[in-house]
Amino acid sequence: MNGPIEEKTSTLPRRWLVWLALLTWAVLLVGWLRRGQSPELSVATVIHWPTLADWLRATALRVVSLFLAFVPLGLLSLFCLPSRPTWVGRLVLRWLPAVGIAFLLALVVLDLERHGPPLVSLRGLGTLALAWTGCLVGAWAAMALARGILATIFFVPQLLMLTAALAGGMTYLVGRAVAPSAATISMPKVGSAERRHLYDLLASKNPVGAKVASDISLHLSANDLNLMIAWALSIKGSPARITVGLDSGDIEVKAAVPTEGHAGFVNVAATGIASYRADTLALHIARLRIGRLQIPSPLLEPVSRVLQELVAKDERLRPVFARLRSLEVKAQTLAVTYTSGSLPSGFVSRLFRDGGSVQTDVAETHAQIANLIAHARSLPRNPEARFGAAVQTAFRFAKDRSTAGRAVEENCAALLALGIAIGHPDVETLMGDFLDEKSRHTLRAVFTGTTLRERDDWPKHFFVSAALTVIAADKVSDASGLLKEEKDAAGGSGFSFADLLADRAGTTFASVATQSDASARALQARIDGGFRVDDFLPRAEGLPEGIQDADFQRRYGGVGGAEYLRLEGEIERRVAACPAYRAQ
Repeated sequence: MNGPIEEKTSTLPRRWLVWLALLTWAVLLVGWLRRGQSPELSVATVIHWPTLADWLRATALRVVSLFLAFVPLGLLSLFCLPSRPTWVGRLVLRWLPAVGIAFLLALVVLDLERHGPPLVSLRGLGTLALAWTGCLVGAWAAMALARGILATIFFVPQLLMLTAALAGGMTYLVGRAVAPSAATISMPKVGSAERRHLYDLLASKNPVGAKVASDISLHLSANDLNLMIAWALSIKGSPARITVGLDSGDIEVKAAVPTEGHAGFVNVAATGIASYRADTLALHIARLRIGRLQIPSPLLEPVSRVLQELVAKDERLRPVFARLRSLEVKAQTLAVTYTSGSLPSGFVSRLFRDGGSVQTDVAETHAQIANLIAHARSLPRNPEARFGAAVQTAFRFAKDRSTAGRAVEENCAALLALGIAIGHPDVETLMGDFLDEKSRHTLRAVFTGTTLRERDDWPKHFFVSAALTVIAADKVSDASGLLKEEKDAAGGSGFSFADLLADRAGTTFASVATQSDASARALQARIDGGFRVDDFLPRAEGLPEGIQDADFQRRYGGVGGAEYLRLEGEIERRVAACPAYRAQ
């Protein structure tokens, strides 16, 4: 029973055929590796659990596929060599040389596959280790096959036991890393006063607002950073809890991040150093605990290098590093120095949208702006009628340009163009300045004074909110509108629920316009048939305005108070009842 397979593969002509099969498989492997791409890991992937879960699934599939693809190299390499009668001969003169041949071929294959990571990198070494593991298992299987049916039968349970051991080890590690509940992490409460504090802190340090290029220094305490994190998580509606501590140059991070479906939490506690000087990012993790897993010290350096590479090469963060001059922790303060300048196209959209998707197309928006300017003479001089006519002009143009599957993109461009023309010029700044001064002057001359329900502030509220929904997301748009009202309550024109109505109507308008290709085309057809304000903006009767902060806190309980929530619900009800949104 142990002879036939050995005898069939030991003759010279048959070995030459096996050599041909081995080299053919190596060539096919190069082609397969070039066609397939490893899932890209980025900062955005790590901080967004659904995207991270997708990456983990894709990576697991890629790892299994890569492992199995290299098993035949080890299998065929052994049968390329002549059989040996003794156990020592089979091990030393056949199995070890076969492993060496398979390892060498795997190295050549990965080197020829130019789309993968460099072999000298951590990812490259990991890929090489995985390929060599496949070769080892292939050579092991070949030894069993060469010895006959009985050895092959015994090999199968051995392989199953090894697989079960690996699966059990992974299950154990996941069980140690994932907890049923979140760790106790105390996050600051973010109310109106805290949001105004952050606005005042950052407004004067805006790198885009500076008229002359210059370096700007910003000093943030741990409380400032935690307020920013808490605010950002509240905008996203995330149940995650994250805090940062600063002490004598070290950064301490604690996080409790829910897994997919909120079935558990990944609780992380890390301490380390982060700095940026002379265009070089330095990250070093001194301690890292994930759930009940304390990461051993020898692994912290490679983990730090992977994290550093991840941050440094993240596409969304490149514009940040282009402006960054220095970053370091001084005592209990994070000191950041950066230079002013305009934002690159798509930066804000990538920053706020999960997965880094971009909804802003400068060329299409520029075409929409040019169309609005071309129709400027035909727009009504009446400021109230001008609003509806501008909307019809933009969406008719979007309809004409909406080829198959392109209605959403064209509607995005229409909303951004109206956001710049009617909303606020800073919408262009968020996209990355692309208009010339002549175009800006023409837009100001044509659209300044446009009104909505005879108010000149509501067109701004409506289309700035709509544009922010396209650039960032609806929750970011809503948060921006709320912040504006909170600022007004602190000695300005006062908090206005009526303004919030215009904000929510604009956000909903943009959501319906970009929800799907069918929804986008339906809205185009509705607007083409005529623009009625009542279809898109409900009336604001009974919604209080001009509320100063003390009165806002006393009568409405502030943001989140009982009376505030009642009025917020009334606003949502009125917006949802608009005919243009009701059918969606």
